[in-house]
Amino acid sequence: MFGSKKINKTISDLDSYLDSLDECILVYKDGIKNYLEGNSAEFTDNLKSITSLRDNAIEMRRTIENDLVTHALIADQRVEIMQLLERMDKINNMLYKNLCQYEIEIPFFPAEMNVDFLKLVEIAGLSLEGIIQATRDYFKSPRFVSERIHRIYFFEKEVSKLAQAMKRHVFHDMENFKLSQKFHLRYFTLHVEELAEEAVKVADHLAIMVIKQNR
Repeated sequence: MFGSKKINKTISDLDSYLDSLDECILVYKDGIKNYLEGNSAEFTDNLKSITSLRDNAIEMRRTIENDLVTHALIADQRVEIMQLLERMDKINNMLYKNLCQYEIEIPFFPAEMNVDFLKLVEIAGLSLEGIIQATRDYFKSPRFVSERIHRIYFFEKEVSKLAQAMKRHVFHDMENFKLSQKFHLRYFTLHVEELAEEAVKVADHLAIMVIKQNR
């Protein structure tokens, strides 16, 4: 797409950054599964992994941004790419913080909610994985970006519908739960919703980048 050694090196670095974010998503999903199943040792390993991935991603982002500025690369799209990295970094940090909250607050999930909660996390994960693929496509196969974005919007809507149903069940049907416990479950459900919502914001940004690219 761009045809310069320095630019191609930066895009390769961006690809590595996306690999790291993709791994972060996988660790996040596995961490929640291990927490719900009571696998404390594996959950602790997940926390260590996601911390390392978050820290490495920060360094990779700084390297990419430094190269974009220092070597004056992709001048007509540099600002948009740096803004994209900033949004990606926010998702990376959200994944890290959200998983850490399980260790800090130790929320209680009744067994009856585990299946739906894991499904919610999985669908949100699909929206985030869509962002990664859409970003790769932007640099390598731009014609596929619109299709990827459409799927991200779809998954975000599915997350919202399932989350609303879960919260309604918690507040309407779980009579033996304290109100404080219900608020806690809503809080952690909201964390997952926010990830899908952030994916949509990145999708919107990519859509604008595609429009500018095609002018």
